[in-house]
Amino acid sequence: MAVIMVLSFKTPLRKLTLMVLDRVKRGQGPLMVKTVAATIAVVMISSVYSMVKIQKRWIDDGSANPTEQILMVKHLLEATLM
Repeated sequence: MAVIMVLSFKTPLRKLTLMVLDRVKRGQGPLMVKTVAATIAVVMISSVYSMVKIQKRWIDDGSANPTEQILMVKHLLEATLM
């Protein structure tokens, strides 16, 4: 809250606060990109794994029920939007 108050008003402390925040943030860009990429990869792998499980059930049972069809389409949409 104090940082927000300092940044709200034009004071000499505002410039100092901006410089400190800039130095703190520096170098974290690649870390954020790696974190987001890892999260997307995990969600993608999960969707593909679920689709494979549903596909195996269809092969074993010989038919698909409507619930499994809806789940398959949902996972397929997730995977294609990644």
